[in-house]
Amino acid sequence: MPMKMPAAFSPKMPLLLFFVLTFVIAWGFWLLPLLATRGAMQLSSGEQTACLIAGSYAPFIAVLISLYRDGGWPTVCDFAHRCLRFRIGPDYVIAALLLVPLLGLAAAWIYARMGGPPLALAVSVGQIPLLFLLMLFMGGAVNEEFGWAYAIDRLQRGRRLLSATILLGVIWACWHLPLFFIAGVTQSFLPFWAFVIFAVALRLLYVWGYESNGKSLLVPLAFHTTTNLTLNLFVLVDRSAQRNERGFIVFALLAMIVAGMVALTARRYRSTIALPAEASGKT
Repeated sequence: MPMKMPAAFSPKMPLLLFFVLTFVIAWGFWLLPLLATRGAMQLSSGEQTACLIAGSYAPFIAVLISLYRDGGWPTVCDFAHRCLRFRIGPDYVIAALLLVPLLGLAAAWIYARMGGPPLALAVSVGQIPLLFLLMLFMGGAVNEEFGWAYAIDRLQRGRRLLSATILLGVIWACWHLPLFFIAGVTQSFLPFWAFVIFAVALRLLYVWGYESNGKSLLVPLAFHTTTNLTLNLFVLVDRSAQRNERGFIVFALLAMIVAGMVALTARRYRSTIALPAEASGKT
């Protein structure tokens, strides 16, 4: 049975302020490599990487600040304990670990038929376990998902879960915007419109797993990790001067088709019941 936020829960931190913190912290760090790649300042490649990783932890930092303001360390600990519950359905574990890689495999096959590189793994099988751990702790999963869980808990107050999830997907996509202007970063090779589609599709899958397992964050963490892992397993992003975008576009569209099916069939998304709005109104 999915858990609901306690009726007595009355957050003191405005949700808008959480988003402002998340954007300001991330964009502040990402501004440095952006300026460096434009020749406006000097940063080594290691320093640029450090700034990119530090910025990716903005949602994690913002949620700690928000939870502490909401109720101090007990609220922080309660949130962490609930998010890391291990009682999750095995079918969701399988979906989180295999669904996106299979979509990536299908996209890579279609891309190859469209004139892209031959279908093959871009890394050796022996590298996959280490790459998985890197994607989990530094590639965006742990960095972001605690913050986005806090956001979806708050956004669905006064909204249907489906509309709240789509809204969060758009916000999440826009949060990445500076990365599209930093030379060499994955996003700089992607069309933003396709990335928005991809982000909304992924968020629909992540929230589906989160809400269907008592708000345990383990499913979204696995989903996010395997998503970034998939972008390293297959050549779906053309980093050459030709910038062939078809591979990623196919990947994004396949993800949206599957996410759309989930949104239409999952009981959590079909519900028209919205949680009561927060006392301060929708944020």
